[in-house]
Amino acid sequence: IEIDAALRLDRQPIAYGKFLDKYEKRGRKFFTFESRWRDETGLLLGKSRVTMVFPATGTPTPEDGSGKKEETERKGEFAAITRTVTQDKMTAFSEDSANAVRGQSIHVHPEVAKKAGFPATVAQGLMAADYMSELIESALGKDWYESAKLSTAFLQPILCGDTVTANGRLKERFIEGAVERVVYDLWAENQSGERVAAATAST
Repeated sequence: IEIDAALRLDRQPIAYGKFLDKYEKRGRKFFTFESRWRDETGLLLGKSRVTMVFPATGTPTPEDGSGKKEETERKGEFAAITRTVTQDKMTAFSEDSANAVRGQSIHVHPEVAKKAGFPATVAQGLMAADYMSELIESALGKDWYESAKLSTAFLQPILCGDTVTANGRLKERFIEGAVERVVYDLWAENQSGERVAAATAST
């Protein structure tokens, strides 16, 4: 996700996009989708590129313990943000989607989530991105809304009732043309200390 201009409350955002690629790799099916957002004046607000993989047959679970070990070695530099993901929050985030309107959303409808093999409704990965964005706003301030980049990987599902904690730390500073770029490592973990998302943020 790359932010080009702040989204103002008095403006109407317009989003559009297209599929760039669909492919299969190591028996898994992937697709890449690109989107852009403008306001009603034509001003470019931001753009994104998403690569998603369809689940393999049978839902794999991380059992090697490596993710948790890595997390114990991470030390955040921010005042951590902790949020409990409730169904009310998930519904508010997803209720306008086409699947929710059709009654087919794993984010809104528990019976649909259970039919898909989940024990409860599943939060959209972008909710974790929102928490990490809220975290980094404290460090970058106004720049975060006008010239920020966020590259995020969603590592495992966040279920209804999970408690998610976001934290991060400075990774590097370097000169890029006439400006200094500042880069941060961010992550979000659930109540068991398992990473559910990881990101790199810069401005």
